Amino acid sequence: MSTSLDERNGGAARTTRLAKWAIDLQYEGIPKEVVERTKELFLDWVGCAIAGRHHPAVSAIAKYAVQMGPTTGKSEFIDGSLGLLTSPAFAALVNGAASHVVEQDDLHNRSMMHPATVIFPAALAVAQDIQANGKDFIAACVVGYEVACRVGEYLGRNHYEMFHSTATGGVVGVAAAVSHLLRHNMSQMLSAIGTAGTQAAGLWQFLIDASHSKQVHTGKACFDGIFAAYVAKHNLLGPKDILEGPRGMGNALGRGSTSPEAIDQSLGIDFAVLQSSFKWHASCRHTHPSVDALLSLMQKHALKFDDIESVVARTYQAAINVLGLSGRGETVHQSKFTMGFVLAVAAKYGQAMITDFTEEALRDPALRNFQDRVTMKYDAHIDSQFPQKWQGTVEVTCNSGKQISESVEYLKGDPQLPLTRLELEAKTRALFDYGGYDDTKNIERVIQRVWQLEDEVDLLGFSFE
Repeated sequence: MSTSLDERNGGAARTTRLAKWAIDLQYEGIPKEVVERTKELFLDWVGCAIAGRHHPAVSAIAKYAVQMGPTTGKSEFIDGSLGLLTSPAFAALVNGAASHVVEQDDLHNRSMMHPATVIFPAALAVAQDIQANGKDFIAACVVGYEVACRVGEYLGRNHYEMFHSTATGGVVGVAAAVSHLLRHNMSQMLSAIGTAGTQAAGLWQFLIDASHSKQVHTGKACFDGIFAAYVAKHNLLGPKDILEGPRGMGNALGRGSTSPEAIDQSLGIDFAVLQSSFKWHASCRHTHPSVDALLSLMQKHALKFDDIESVVARTYQAAINVLGLSGRGETVHQSKFTMGFVLAVAAKYGQAMITDFTEEALRDPALRNFQDRVTMKYDAHIDSQFPQKWQGTVEVTCNSGKQISESVEYLKGDPQLPLTRLELEAKTRALFDYGGYDDTKNIERVIQRVWQLEDEVDLLGFSFE
């Protein structure tokens, strides 16, 4: 009995189909709504990168880049105060780290990853290096999103328990985006994907001791993905079946459960950029269902901060796993991964914006007292919907003894409840302000430039002193 090509090649056929789609995609074939959403996500990323540019982790990585990388080149640091240009790898290393600091970068639900923080810095740095235009940049970013998110979805929930999918899936997406910009052939694209996959790494351990690995994850995913694509152009061979091979990512990192169909199903129909969510609250996305539910409940019932005796946040297991690592949240960054503290901030201020998470807030006894009265509880139904839906329910007991509950199915910023362009612009201005950049005329110029990105002849000028 004869066997099909797919049966002889196993999973390599799926990876090959994904790579072929990534090579063949052209700007002219991208649906208009995908182009427009890509521009919105890019603007969101620019703001996040500016907001995080002065973080100690980013400063350390920037000093390394200046010391080890070239100090002349065509690629810009988004933090123009560094005062130099460099190579794509080192520019993306720093810019990718900066954009994953303030916890306001996007999220693709099904893959449990933040694609913007790896795809945009890498594609931007390379586009500057090779003088690509706006249409080429947009197409490459669509490719990067698609490949990264499909790899993250393929690796799945068991992988996510131990590995930061933004790093592991992200490096493969970066390689594909850069390969597209470099106009690789099939062999080169597969080699880039393979070499990227063999470098995939990123562990959750950093949440336990408030270290800076989260920024390392995104910066190095950019750096390593660019490396993989550039060396593939020079004929370095990567493994062709890095995803589903017997010693590939799925078997090594999937921890017994993967979704192979995610690699190539509905290519060109189900675009990852359209399934990505904007983050309205400046905290870990796993807290957002509970924040939205609590704020809705407080508004409906005219509750105030001091009216609440206790809160039970019913959620899914992945949220409990991640949010249970940061203890009480002793640093600003850790506090954004602590359900009780985030809900305390939201209840007190009616929001959980970037300016609400401060050193002063960490020392606020009222917030800490509220935090101690919040518990997380596993909910089997909510868990059964994850990661397709990030849902949440809060059960509030008031000081009066009254008990109230509220549930949310979709979150502000989800594809079903997207931010308007006016909201995105307002968020961008707030992020620039947080990052210490106050040239309002240039901020407005950048916003309008992004809305017309497909008409740009080059991608230079995204650097801010």
